[in-house]
Amino acid sequence: MGKIWVEEYKGFLYDVPVVDFIRCDGTPYHYENVSTSDANFSSESTPINGGWGKLPIGFIETGSTQEITLTSAEFGLDMFEMANATKITKGDYSTFEINLFTIEAGVKAVLPFEVQAGSVKIRGMEETTEASPTTGKFKVTVTAATGEADGKTEVVFAADDAAVGDDVRIGYKRRVVNGDRVVVKTESTTAKGELYLHYPISSSGEDCTEKSIKGYLHIYFPKVRATALPSLSTSYKSNATPSVTFSGMDPKRADKKGYELIYEELDAKTGDIVAKSAATVDWT
Repeated sequence: MGKIWVEEYKGFLYDVPVVDFIRCDGTPYHYENVSTSDANFSSESTPINGGWGKLPIGFIETGSTQEITLTSAEFGLDMFEMANATKITKGDYSTFEINLFTIEAGVKAVLPFEVQAGSVKIRGMEETTEASPTTGKFKVTVTAATGEADGKTEVVFAADDAAVGDDVRIGYKRRVVNGDRVVVKTESTTAKGELYLHYPISSSGEDCTEKSIKGYLHIYFPKVRATALPSLSTSYKSNATPSVTFSGMDPKRADKKGYELIYEELDAKTGDIVAKSAATVDWT
């Protein structure tokens, strides 16, 4: 028999949740360093107006929404992998960058790594294959890595274009060794799956609980879709906080469950999860 006033359930939801997501392909994702979270539920309705009064005489409910936004305190490619329904791959890839190099003896700049042939770019100049570059041109010689020896790239200039000690900006495409990569294709779709939020509930101070956490609130969404993809918003010397937004979908279940909230009371003496029960478990 239910209670009219459930005093022992009182407590404070004072922190961000631990987040677990199971993508529809069965891949699990776990986020425990969340910095902010919002779980919003709303109902949409159309007013029915009639009579002489100015207030509606009724409402027809037309829909409802579930929107969950999570912001992570740390960067990781797995959030981009998860939300874009793709996979992280590991290998040697490439990236283009521009850096400053000093001209050495022989009127050359030495890049301490190999670059892609034909990728070197210097503003106002062009690459040549001539043995001795003429004014306005430069020659590139790439030495590939062998064994324990690192590769390198030499960029040689004409004597009247540069002098020893000059600094020159050189653009190039170099190798990224053993990198992790997420590729988002033009026809990629956002992820769908099951979402679990686990919130700690602290003692209200009105009971004898000695532990700071007296229980957990578990919120389960049977079907959600990523509707706002992770983004990177950064500022000088501050931590980037990528975020993702999920929106609830109709899971088309026989029991019509759209989402559920479960409060779990911890053992008052040990503060541990109560693992044993003689009752039948509803695993759905």
